[in-house]
Parts: sequence; C-alpha cells; structure tokens
Amino acid sequence: MSGTLDVPAAASAQRPPPPDARGGALLGAAVVVIWNDVADEGHGQFYAWHDHEHLPERLAIPGFARGRRYAKPGHSPRWLTLYEAESLDVLVAPAYVARLNAPTPLTRAALAHFRNTSRAVCRVACSRGGSSGGHLLALRFDVPSHRVADLEQSVRDDLFPAVLANGGIVACHLCHTDPGASYLDTAECSTRRFDVPPWVLLVEATTAAAAQRVHEGPVRAALDALGATVRPDAAVYALEICRLRTAEAG
Repeated sequence: MSGTLDVPAAASAQRPPPPDARGGALLGAAVVVIWNDVADEGHGQFYAWHDHEHLPERLAIPGFARGRRYAKPGHSPRWLTLYEAESLDVLVAPAYVARLNAPTPLTRAALAHFRNTSRAVCRVACSRGGSSGGHLLALRFDVPSHRVADLEQSVRDDLFPAVLANGGIVACHLCHTDPGASYLDTAECSTRRFDVPPWVLLVEATTAAAAQRVHEGPVRAALDALGATVRPDAAVYALEICRLRTAEAG
C-alpha cells in the first residue's frame, strides 16, 4: 500500500448529510470511487468476480445504497467503480471494516491483477441534478488549501448551474476525500498499491459527447481559475453495471 494514516473512530451517532448532498442524484452523503486497470490475463476473472460476488457483497453491507461500474476501453485507468453510502460513518463502520479484513479467495485472486489503482473515500461536498446518466465524466484534482472555500462556493453557485444548463447533463457531484477513511489499514487494502486523490468531480450525462463538451468548456475553465491541479487522465466513462441495495439486504 502507498501509505497509512491513523484511522478515525466511527462517530457514535450518524451525522445528517450536508445540505448540498440532500435531494441529488446520489443515494447518500458519501461515496467510494475506485479507478483501476486490470492485467490482460485477468479480464475474465475480474468481470466474473465484480459482477457476481463483489458488487452483491458490498451492497449487503448496512448503509451501502448503490454500486455502479463504468468503463472506457483503450483508456488508463479503464474502469471506474462508484459506491454510494448513507454517510461517511458507514465507510469506517465495523461492518465495512470487517468485510475489508476478510477478502474472499476470489477477491484476492482478482485484486492480484489490478494495476494503476486510485481509491477515494469521500464526503459529498455538493450534489446537483436528479437523474443518473449512462456516461460519467470523472476528474481527480487538488486545490491549494486556501482556495478550498472558494472551490466549494464556486462549484455550488456557478459551475454546477452552468454545467446543468447544457443539454444531456443530468447531475454533477463534488466529492472531498477523507484521508483517514481512504487509507484504512485492512487486509484487502494491503493486497494492492493505490493512490488517493484529494478531490473528485463527477458529471453524469446521457451522452458521452455532452460530458466531453462540459469538460472542455466550463469545468476546465472553472478549475483553472481556482488554481487546481487536475490529473491529465480525466475521461468520460460508459456504464457497464448498476446494482441497488435490495430490500432483503436492508
């Protein structure tokens, strides 16, 4: 693993989601976002494991609401997985940590093929829009610490309204990574190296072209104006699978 930090204790009571996270297209106030490649020889194993074991396993954990996997063949990282949870507390809670400390044999075998991995456990700083899109623009970035308040205000008041005014855009999300939750020292995390991006911006769209247009227009302009350092591998991914938490799991 690329590093470890002290793990914060889960709060004794569930905190209410921040106001900007309520009523959006996300099913909760926290997310786990994972980018990864898979070695060529592991593609079949990856799909069998992720579709039939890993997604159902995660959605059986209390507080997890939905899991989605997106892909962009020919791009690196090729896959992006998004888990939505009720709150950040869920993502450091004993039920999730216990699962991370007991990876199944299929999990260990699949993760051995992972390459170029990022993993961010985030609070949802701002979410706008009311639908889920089949295409997802995903950017990883950082901003100077003295510009964090400016970032959140600019995104909330200016960027997201401008992006949602474009045809084909159905939702936007700004997510702030929690380092302690992202660097949990667990058996599963120790099976692969990964980095942790400080901020994640997601735009959901009905077409790839719509997502690409806002990336090249208002999104890039706004982040440049804030002095953000954006990773060069931002991409528009297409949905492969979506799984909701079932009533039986709840």
